[in-house]
Amino acid sequence: MSDTPLYASHLWPPVRRRAADANAPTMDLLESLGYVAKTDATGVFTLLPLGLRVHDRLTRVARRAFEGRGANTVTFPTLQSRTLWEQSSRWAAYQAEGALLTVTSRSGEQMCLAPTSEEIAAATVRDHLRSHRDLPVRLFLSTSKYRDEIAPRGGLMRGREFTMADAYTFDTTPEGMRTSINLLNDACRAALLGMGLTGVFQAAADGGSISAGPSTEHLILGDTGQSTILVCDHCGHRGDGAVLRARPTPQNNPVVNVIAFALTTHDGTTTPAAVAIRSDLQVSPRKLAAATGAARVDLLDPAQLPELFGKEAGTLTPWDCTGTTTLFDTSVAHLENFSISDGATGLRRNAAWSGTAGLEALSPTADDLYRAAQGMGCGHCEEGHYREARAIEVAHVFELGTQYAAPMNLSFTDEHGTARTPYMACSGIGITRCLQTLADLQRDKDGLRWKAGTGPADLHIVVLRPDLPAMRERTDHVVRHLRDRGAALFVDDRPEPAGEKWRYANLLGLPHTLVLSPQQEEDEVEFIDRWTSRTHRTLISQIPDTRSLH
Repeated sequence: MSDTPLYASHLWPPVRRRAADANAPTMDLLESLGYVAKTDATGVFTLLPLGLRVHDRLTRVARRAFEGRGANTVTFPTLQSRTLWEQSSRWAAYQAEGALLTVTSRSGEQMCLAPTSEEIAAATVRDHLRSHRDLPVRLFLSTSKYRDEIAPRGGLMRGREFTMADAYTFDTTPEGMRTSINLLNDACRAALLGMGLTGVFQAAADGGSISAGPSTEHLILGDTGQSTILVCDHCGHRGDGAVLRARPTPQNNPVVNVIAFALTTHDGTTTPAAVAIRSDLQVSPRKLAAATGAARVDLLDPAQLPELFGKEAGTLTPWDCTGTTTLFDTSVAHLENFSISDGATGLRRNAAWSGTAGLEALSPTADDLYRAAQGMGCGHCEEGHYREARAIEVAHVFELGTQYAAPMNLSFTDEHGTARTPYMACSGIGITRCLQTLADLQRDKDGLRWKAGTGPADLHIVVLRPDLPAMRERTDHVVRHLRDRGAALFVDDRPEPAGEKWRYANLLGLPHTLVLSPQQEEDEVEFIDRWTSRTHRTLISQIPDTRSLH
């Protein structure tokens, strides 16, 4: 970040009198104050000088947290080849999701604007990895990412272009990988706290298209959040319904459905699988992946069902799936009596695992495969019930295992000279999302509020009567003195009335304001704390070093 002081008289876009409304929605306030600007492309924003300073300071906080824990900082290209993404089999998968922005060069080479960096991280380490002595590797980067969101919304919360502070780790063993995961979670906590985000909590989550393994979200409860989580009303246990344990409400005369899936292994092989589950519940692909070790889980194409099982979609029963991997959810494995499909138009009642007329006996083993939902009993305390809450995902840590390293032929030789595959993990902090989150959660009735070390500056110098030569000279002296002490400064030297300058200072939200007035003694200033509104007079020489205020 630049240490050059910002002067309101030279700021672009120009500071307009009463251009901002303190009660406006957060993104409108950021736009009217000149932090960000919309573009003609939906979900794409320009970071203006004030917003860029916040962005750079948040990035610096994240980099310090990861480098302080042993990571090396790199920069990966965002423009990446199709060949690289086909090695991990994600080109087709992301294309199918409609999430990948692609381009073709004049020479015919197909590339993408990468939404994430697992492939390029693995390929970069692959070119330099030889021995187990080269591991662990821990890398940090902060780059722009791109995702073709169908309906980008919420300003910087979910855009098509965004900044992520990522980290990637490579270890010789699963135990080493889990040590790295602990390090990544610790670094994320330190970074988010350093940015001024409080109330952050961790929760088990669904790794989505990035990881089939366990993952951990760092979340903040907030109405502007793009995520819906479940929270127990008794013990407070919370997380993604895709991974939480729960207690479904018991049912009389339950119906057992069978849902067919395609399981893709880490080597790209795909096999069918069937899940028997109560008809009112949904299968969690995340839990199914964990139970089977699959790298990817997709619903099986209904057109394939007659050939595989001899039945149409919606008519499968557990007895139709012999010879196929079949799993039984905990909601049905222990049922003594239930109903199953009896063709497309009816139900067969009084079925039992012990066998009934025309059905052989089955011995199901229970697996927790259903998605927890609002109203279900908490599986953690056994007393409360889950309710939905909105949350903002500010960071995510993923266990990748060999999901990328194996198909991309990433290997090292162990102490016995045997070639082995390293274990990967990664994390991501949404820098631009954190910018808007901080602005939204910390604002008050008068405007934005930034904590020291996070806003566009730390000291807002309000100069009264800047038209007077003596005040201009005094301002230059104060700026030089504070800059020499490491202060990040914003100087309001506009020829505006004092009331307008107070209002603008509150709107801009810097943590401390210094007032220079012709009515003061030469070395005297007024010091105002934006967070407490406390005001006191002090000497310039006694102003705290702003680095101690961070």
